[in-house]
Amino acid sequence: MKIYSNRADVITDLHRQGFTDDFHLIGNDLQWVQENIIIRMGEFTIAEYYKVEGSMVFGIVAIHYNIKGILLKRLESSNKIAPVLIKKLNELLENFSK
Repeated sequence: MKIYSNRADVITDLHRQGFTDDFHLIGNDLQWVQENIIIRMGEFTIAEYYKVEGSMVFGIVAIHYNIKGILLKRLESSNKIAPVLIKKLNELLENFSK
């Protein structure tokens, strides 16, 4: 995994890799911003993630919709990572260990 010093560099690199759409987290689902479509927990995976500048930047793949995009989640002391993201990160790590 690459190491970045700021969010802009992460986002620029993800864009170069084809992660061009944007997502917002809504409960356990994602909102695909460009199409205003809700993508359910079982319909996406985390392909990459980076922690930088107090944020987590996720490279998301939703194969059913044929899209790759970015989810930016700010980390605040009172704001924990959503359970769905923890589950998806665990799935990613399990796939790497196989």
